[in-house]
Amino acid sequence: MCCASKTLIQDPSSVIQLTSPCQNKEPTRFTLRVSGSPDAASRGLAGVGIASSPRAEIDLLDWIPVDSRLCAVRLDGTVRTRKGRHTRRCLFVVSAYSPTDCSSDDVKDEFYRKLSDLRKARRTDVVIVAGDFNAQVGKLSERERHLGGSYGVVAQRTDNGDRLLQLCLDNRLFPAITNFKHEEKHLLTWRPLNRPNVGPK
Repeated sequence: MCCASKTLIQDPSSVIQLTSPCQNKEPTRFTLRVSGSPDAASRGLAGVGIASSPRAEIDLLDWIPVDSRLCAVRLDGTVRTRKGRHTRRCLFVVSAYSPTDCSSDDVKDEFYRKLSDLRKARRTDVVIVAGDFNAQVGKLSERERHLGGSYGVVAQRTDNGDRLLQLCLDNRLFPAITNFKHEEKHLLTWRPLNRPNVGPK
């Protein structure tokens, strides 16, 4: 599974077959499902999607296009719970593209409301919420450590960062990127020009 943002495709009925070239191997094929809306296209919003392997396509139970910022898939599967034991669980993958911090509170509230509604679909699912949250969480405080790890970027938390952590708290999720140590060059995907001191040097 691969969650995609800024697909530039707004037709929610789009299913695109992709082929990835491989050296010395058979090409890898993927299916890309895209979510968007004509209204979003007229405003320049980019669209989201989820690319899946042929095996994931076999296990696909639901495709849920929401709008140009959210979509999800539900896959049939099993989860290893103990050594040698497996439990049937669905995998619920959400692709999200959050409004930027400079967007109005109404726009951000609507996005997080839809995301929370989508997340609450089934409590038994194993949930992965991925994408571009346009958020800066920073390092988690000792009180917040139950939400994630200690490897966040040393930076001021943004409004979107607060919203993302609240989503995690409300839905028993955690920001996985804070749980793993990354090379400094991989900690940020974007840095505002007027804030050169944000993140790694």
